[in-house]
Amino acid sequence: MMADCYIAIIGGGIIGNAISYEISKLFNNEIICLLEKNKHFPGENQTSRNSGVLHAGIYYDEVQSPLKARLCVEGNELLYQFCQIYHLPLKRTGKLVVATNAQEDQSLEELLLRSKENKVPNVKKLNKEETQSLEPNVVAYSSLFVPTSGILDPLAVVCKLKELSNLKEYFLLGTTVIDISPREKEFILKTRTNENEISEFSTKYIINAAGLESDKIARMVNDKFPLEIFPVRGESAKFYQSREDLKISRNIYPVPKFYNKPDGSKHLTVGVHLTPTFSLEVNQRDENEPFKLGKEITIGPLNRKRGKDLEKNELGSDLAIPSVFLEEIKKYFPSITLNEIQLHQTGIQAVLANSLDFHIAPDEIYPNLINVVGICSPGLTSSLAIAKKVKSFIQHPH
Repeated sequence: MMADCYIAIIGGGIIGNAISYEISKLFNNEIICLLEKNKHFPGENQTSRNSGVLHAGIYYDEVQSPLKARLCVEGNELLYQFCQIYHLPLKRTGKLVVATNAQEDQSLEELLLRSKENKVPNVKKLNKEETQSLEPNVVAYSSLFVPTSGILDPLAVVCKLKELSNLKEYFLLGTTVIDISPREKEFILKTRTNENEISEFSTKYIINAAGLESDKIARMVNDKFPLEIFPVRGESAKFYQSREDLKISRNIYPVPKFYNKPDGSKHLTVGVHLTPTFSLEVNQRDENEPFKLGKEITIGPLNRKRGKDLEKNELGSDLAIPSVFLEEIKKYFPSITLNEIQLHQTGIQAVLANSLDFHIAPDEIYPNLINVVGICSPGLTSSLAIAKKVKSFIQHPH
C-alpha cells in the first residue's frame, strides 16, 4: 500500500524550508508535505529572531564540530549565490574580531589557525593601526579581518525558499505533530491543528527539523534517541548611528567566550557583537547598490538564561537592562553611552546539551527518520548545505 505522502518535513523555519527547496527539485512527482506548528509564516522561531549574520566558519574545529566546520563554509558560499540569483538583501560587510589586550590577542592566533584548517578564504591578522584604518571608532590591541562574513535578511530567504518549493496545499500551518507510530515501511503521523482537529496520515520518510522540539520528535519514534536540546536565550539591544563616532561599516565581534554545559563540555558563544542592518528607506536605494546599510546597529546576543533556567517559549521575561549591554561593548566601542542603547529582541537557540556539533543523520533503528537536531549557530549560514546533506539520505522511489 502506498503512503499518503513520500516525505513529511516537520518544522517550517529556515532549515525545514531549505530542505523542502532542495528535495522538491529531485522529487517532483511525489507528495512532499511540511508541517509547521505556528499559525503564521514566517513563525516565531530561530529564523525570525536572528541577527542575520552570515558567518564565515572561523570558530568550529573539525575534531569536536566537524559538521559545523564544514557546512558553515559551504553554506556561506551557497547563500551568497542564492541571494544574488534571487536579488535578496545581502551585503558582504566582512567582520573584525577584536582583541583588547595581549591575552585576547592569543585567542586571535588560535582563530587564525582554525580559519586556515577550515579553508576560510583571506582571513588575516591586523595590528592596532590597521584595525583603526578600517573602523576608526573601534578600539583594539589587534584584530582578525574576516572578509567573507556578511549580513542578510533571514525572513526574505525563508520566504523565497517556501515560494520555490511550491508545496501549495501541502504546506500545513498551525499543525503540531503529537504522535508518530513506526510501521514496517512507513510512519503514521498524528497531528493536531490550532482548531483542535486531530488527523492521521502515513509517510515513507520523516525529516525532523523541529528546532527546539526536535529532540522530542526524535523520541516519539525512538525513545532511546540520546541527544537533548539545551535551550539558550540570546537577548539583543540596538542603537542608532546618530553621531560620527558611533559609525561602523562591518560586523564587530569580541573574542569568543565559553560556558559550561550539563555534560561538562564548553559551549562556544561568539560574544556580544555589533551588527549593521539594512536601510528601510526606499528613497536611499539605487540600481548599483539596492541594499544599503541603515542607521540601526544591533548589539548581542547576551546569553544569560539557558537550560533548566529557561522555558522554550520564554522570550519576554527577566530581560537584561541596557547597562549590561554597555558593559559588554564599551571596552572595544567606547563612544557609546547608556542613553543611546535600547532593548531590541530575544531568540532561543536549540543548542545540544550533550554534543558540540549539529546532529544530521538517519535514526539508528528507523533509518527513514532523518533527524536534523541541535541546529543552533551557524545554522542559518549552513542551511543550504544542511539541506544538501539531508537529501543524500533519501532514496528516489524509481
